[in-house]
Amino acid sequence: MSNHDEIGQVNMRVLFTGLMDFRFHQYLTMQLLPVFYALLLLAAVLVFAALNVFAFWLSPLAGMIMLAVMPLALLIVFAVIRAALEFLVMAYRIMQTVHSMDRIPSQVDNLNSKVDGISDDVDSFKSQIAHIQNKVDGVTDTISFLNVLSAPGRLGKKIFK
Repeated sequence: MSNHDEIGQVNMRVLFTGLMDFRFHQYLTMQLLPVFYALLLLAAVLVFAALNVFAFWLSPLAGMIMLAVMPLALLIVFAVIRAALEFLVMAYRIMQTVHSMDRIPSQVDNLNSKVDGISDDVDSFKSQIAHIQNKVDGVTDTISFLNVLSAPGRLGKKIFK
């Protein structure tokens, strides 16, 4: 994650350049998320306060019922707002992951070309090793033949010593 994409980090220069970015190369949503969260919570409190005032205007009993229900209702609304914003953060992080995965095909192609080069070198080494093995086998056969020829002589030397 780059500095201007950090969640909750508000940099005024980045904020201003982001606001003037008419091609939408930068996402300000993640930087302004704490501000959005505070504004949404404030709006929820104001809506419930206005509903409470309206309920008292209708009747004192409706106002009291609304006043009793309001803390639980606010808690539920706050939880829904938080869940919605967390979903937004999760979607943003998934988008970043998918964006970083877009580079994988070019990296795999680069890796394939390197593996092909290594494969060619391994095939070359394999043929060189096979050639050396053939020479070693020939020398081994010659040595075995010479050992057989020289064996009776050695045997005679050992007997006459």
